[in-house]
Amino acid sequence: MLGNYRLNHCELYVTLEPCPMCAGAIMHARIARVIYGAADPKTGACGSVVDLFAEPKLNHHATVRAGVLADECGALLSRFFAERRELKRGGSLPSDAEIGDGTE
Repeated sequence: MLGNYRLNHCELYVTLEPCPMCAGAIMHARIARVIYGAADPKTGACGSVVDLFAEPKLNHHATVRAGVLADECGALLSRFFAERRELKRGGSLPSDAEIGDGTE
């Protein structure tokens, strides 16, 4: 048991490069190292769009290793989203309109 919300000395392995909000959570948790597979050219916060972990004004800088099994991670993500689109078209997943915005 860690006994704290901070994850000092922990490593995070993820399929897709973290977005800015995830990077902020990683910094807040003080995760020491981030290892990711596929780069995110739209919202990547580890160098693809912006590199928040290299920002000198921020108080925590995780070590980042990018591109680990990048092709495999990219293929996995592509299959996942293709299957979701297919399920949504077939009616197996609710549409965004059916889900609502959660304010009801």
